[in-house]
Amino acid sequence: MPQSLSLKNLLASIKDRITQDGRYYYWGTQDDFPNIIIDSVNDSGTARECVDKLETFIAGGGIQDKAFMETQANPNQTWGELDAAINREVSYFDGIPIRVIYNAAGLPARHYLVPIQNIRRRFDGNFVYGDSLGDPTGYRMFSNRDREIIPAYGTHKTPDEIRKMIAKQMARYGRQIGELLYIYTPGVGLNYQYYPVPKWSAGLNDINADAALSLHEESQVSNSFKAGVIIQTRPLNKEIKDEAGFTEYDYFKAESERFCSPDGSPILHIETLNGEASASVTPLNIQHQMDATEKATDRIGRKVCRLFGVPPSIAGFSTAGKLGDNQELVNYMKLFNLTLKKKWDLKTRMYKALFPNIPIENFETKPLDLFSFLPDRVLDRMTDEQINQAFDLPIVEAQGLEGPSAPRQAVEVNEHLKTLSGKQQQQLDRIVRKFSKDQLNPIQAVMQLTSGFGFTEDEANAYLGIEPEPLNTPAE
Repeated sequence: MPQSLSLKNLLASIKDRITQDGRYYYWGTQDDFPNIIIDSVNDSGTARECVDKLETFIAGGGIQDKAFMETQANPNQTWGELDAAINREVSYFDGIPIRVIYNAAGLPARHYLVPIQNIRRRFDGNFVYGDSLGDPTGYRMFSNRDREIIPAYGTHKTPDEIRKMIAKQMARYGRQIGELLYIYTPGVGLNYQYYPVPKWSAGLNDINADAALSLHEESQVSNSFKAGVIIQTRPLNKEIKDEAGFTEYDYFKAESERFCSPDGSPILHIETLNGEASASVTPLNIQHQMDATEKATDRIGRKVCRLFGVPPSIAGFSTAGKLGDNQELVNYMKLFNLTLKKKWDLKTRMYKALFPNIPIENFETKPLDLFSFLPDRVLDRMTDEQINQAFDLPIVEAQGLEGPSAPRQAVEVNEHLKTLSGKQQQQLDRIVRKFSKDQLNPIQAVMQLTSGFGFTEDEANAYLGIEPEPLNTPAE
């Protein structure tokens, strides 16, 4: 190919990038903010655990409209499967990008979740999609096939407008790329108002510190937890060689290496200023280093949990001996509830935008019972008042109950009981046990059965043996 033609094509490619793909807001100073977020979480065991827990609780007991969740979102996913992928995206980012593909009649037909790190908002309100977005190397910056210009959802309002949009996309890309619905919680400043900025991203230093502590522990294990030694000698000659061609220092180095072995203790060699000083070997006890590392790991891990709004007990940190104050757990639970609500609201906004004719209640998430994920030894230390505080419930004293109440073993009250897992059965037994010991009042026990196991209120009352209050009748 002639050089002039190649140069012409290159210039055309650059021009196309500038005019077509380049006019978008950077996501971070280097346009790599989402990449930093993902890498930091993946490198930190605690952050990964928090994200996993968030994903579990965002999913909850599923969307209320089970029948809708079984319908196809696209040829490869039901809405239930797509919702699960959305939960993962929301656990990392407070944002949901959904690509909407239309049929020949100009109606929404297929829905796909788009990797949020590959999306940028253009100056004109539309979006750029590209695998190389945020790539600091820019190795594909001149590739036209790497970038797609996706109109914002709702830009084309009538079926005729949508059909014209499809025709243009087919001419340029050889396929329909649809429109993009972008639901997110905006940040503040530095173009962050155009993108989701997770609250926990303000603590990236702590997340990176957690990852660094893990590497430090790995180093200790790799060194077999051997203590180092300090060897103090007089100054060793490094210049004068013997008949074999070795200096005094050479012999010292060889002997010390033989002494330690390849996996032995590290050596710090100190030569005294006083040449007459006798040699000495001082072992270093690294137990204090290990203790300090353990304390730092616990402290940093708890900070990471706080950043994500995840109770440390759920992430595996708090124990009965280290919980400190039960009020700490109450506060964490309330924060976790608030965190979950904000993320659920993102999902309901998405469903409302896509399906405005379906009641929004159909897309509400059934919450999980948070206390089912706490160790018994932690729950046993909590009072009714503290449990109510965690759920922002009024304090209600159990009335008319003398001694432990024996729940009815009427398993027929709920179909879900027939398919309980072993863990779920244990959770159910724990609720019943705590209620029988008056460690849960009726309102708390009923709430946990309805929220965690799908009981109706009447079923929960029947299962627990709580008699319904008699109706008031006029006096004779």
